[in-house]
Amino acid sequence: MAALADIFLFDVDGTLTPPRCHIDPSLESVFMKLGKLCTVYLVSGSDISKIKEQMPPETREVCAGIFGSSGNELWIDDELVYANNFEPTERLTASLEDALHNSPYPLRTGTHIEKRPGMINYSIVGREATPEQRLEYYRWDQKTHERKRLAISLMARHPEVEVSIGGEISIDIYPRGNDKSQAVRYIQEAHSHKRICFFGDKTQPPGNDYSAVAALGETDRIYAVRSWHHTYDILKSYLEDNYNE
Repeated sequence: MAALADIFLFDVDGTLTPPRCHIDPSLESVFMKLGKLCTVYLVSGSDISKIKEQMPPETREVCAGIFGSSGNELWIDDELVYANNFEPTERLTASLEDALHNSPYPLRTGTHIEKRPGMINYSIVGREATPEQRLEYYRWDQKTHERKRLAISLMARHPEVEVSIGGEISIDIYPRGNDKSQAVRYIQEAHSHKRICFFGDKTQPPGNDYSAVAALGETDRIYAVRSWHHTYDILKSYLEDNYNE
């Protein structure tokens, strides 16, 4: 049976799963079917260890490649193909510590500066937050726009880095160009003349999917999804339209 021509590239948090949670069985089933019919890649702001917590072995096995840490590492068949390195300057680290000290948000849970291959994930409330605490901060951030204001401030003070908003509680910090566009460029080179269908929930700036969107070509397709439920509906319809059992 011939594979479908489109190349699929998926964000993970908020697109295939609830933030930091396991993929739902209903979407897992559709995703597995898609992965057996066409070429599928993942690109996540999380590192590979966190991706493995969300996507079980069966779903990862149907992927042609998994880009972790916003494209700063690539894994194929559980083998590391490449990984970028990023060491923040003392000045940048001091700015992050100052922001942590000065934020009016009252709760701190720990692990506020997390180094990942080629990037830093930074959170005021901290990565040790429970799902309920994550949601509380997210709702507060929706009203105050703390993460957006912090991203703008950091880029103004540190022009060597880019900052994007990821997930519910954090921002991603990386050298300019070391973002999810790396995944798109890799796929464009590996699968020239094929259309890329990109799925992400933060496709507008300063969302961390925007860099991937900006790197896509004119014939590629962008699916700006609202949740994993939205992704499920799109994929189910796509399979029904393009493949009949």
